Amino acid sequence: MNLKERFLYFYRHRFTQQTATLQAGSFGGTIIQAVIGIIIARILQPELLGIYSLAFGLAAMTSLIIGAGIQEAVSSLLGRAYVQKDKAETENIIGFMFKITFFAAVIVLVFSFFLPDIAGRLYGNSVIGVYAAIIVVAVTLSSFFFTLAYSAFQVTGRIKSLTYLIVTDQSLRSGLSLALVITGFGVLGAVSGHLIGALIIFISSVLLFKNLRRRDFIFPGLRRLIISTKNVGVKKYFRFTFWVALDRNMGNLYMALPVILTGVYVTASEVSFFRLAFGYVNLALSLLGPISVLLNVEFPKLQIENREKLAKNFKRVSLYSLGLSVLLTVAAIIISPFAFKILYGENFLPSVPYVVGLIIYGALYGIGVGLGPMWRAIDSVKVSIIINLIILGAGIPLGLWLIKNYGLWGSVAMVTIWFTVSHFISFIYLLRKLNSKS
Repeated sequence: MNLKERFLYFYRHRFTQQTATLQAGSFGGTIIQAVIGIIIARILQPELLGIYSLAFGLAAMTSLIIGAGIQEAVSSLLGRAYVQKDKAETENIIGFMFKITFFAAVIVLVFSFFLPDIAGRLYGNSVIGVYAAIIVVAVTLSSFFFTLAYSAFQVTGRIKSLTYLIVTDQSLRSGLSLALVITGFGVLGAVSGHLIGALIIFISSVLLFKNLRRRDFIFPGLRRLIISTKNVGVKKYFRFTFWVALDRNMGNLYMALPVILTGVYVTASEVSFFRLAFGYVNLALSLLGPISVLLNVEFPKLQIENREKLAKNFKRVSLYSLGLSVLLTVAAIIISPFAFKILYGENFLPSVPYVVGLIIYGALYGIGVGLGPMWRAIDSVKVSIIINLIILGAGIPLGLWLIKNYGLWGSVAMVTIWFTVSHFISFIYLLRKLNSKS
């Protein structure tokens, strides 16, 4: 195909259209979050922003087991059940999700009581742990029906509704945080805004799921959902869900640990500089996120319908995403001096050199877009977990040494090494395995 034919092919393809819709909404929500984050940063300034960042990092670590991992696992299971129109299986999967989420939430809430002591030992400031606990409660509250509505919209192909849900969640929590910061509540207001927003999203998600159920009776009503949650056995789905959730949360761990480890050896203000540089590059790369979200359903479907295309499509998506990540990172670096000066102000300009330093991390990030969905599609997440555990086992001591000796440049080197090595080892392994089966 020539360039025009190739463009028209991708433009008309359902997956491309859905990706574009989700990308537009997700990026729009991310931009709203970013703008609000800029205003909050300007109000809090480096010292308080560093405290806010460390609180979020601790909360992210604490709430890993009820984060996106369960959501990703449920989406994969629901995708198969929905394609086969298996109503009983759908009900059991959703009931299992609620049961396992409840147990995980109890564990997380109990652990959150120890966060002030942990923060005091790591950073010499136990208040950071209090702020982190508030965020943990917010995450726990939003982990039930938001996850259900998210997964249901995803597997039914209601991408516009999924997009609205994501944007509303992002905008509401960030907007309430900003409102409370402006009114003078500082870091406490910033974290409390997430808690209030989570409560509103919880109620909204219940209503959205009830509305979806009226249109698609394959999903259970709330009464049936409660019954299936009580009766469903854990053993049937636990093995798959546990490994998928653990694998997915490895990614969350990779994102949370850099800020947490950086705070051990540098001041709160310096944490702000690294966190903003890292977040700025990830903001540009967020356009790749919707591709991974849609692949969570597409790869399992493709494995059932046409396994011969699986390796080819995986390679194609990964290479296109790699090219896109290069373009996004280079563009972000070019405008970073102007962006930080205009948006954040003079006090945050020390972040700009670290944005440039993250060029390798950002440029090569795209190769990993399809890894998680493919590990789950072929039921080989254990291999992914082993790879990442080995990298973290060697990478955390290396990272601490780099930060201790080179400060924030050590953080930049640590992030680049972790992600690049993990992504390329996983990509090469998966490509060889898929080609050997096809």
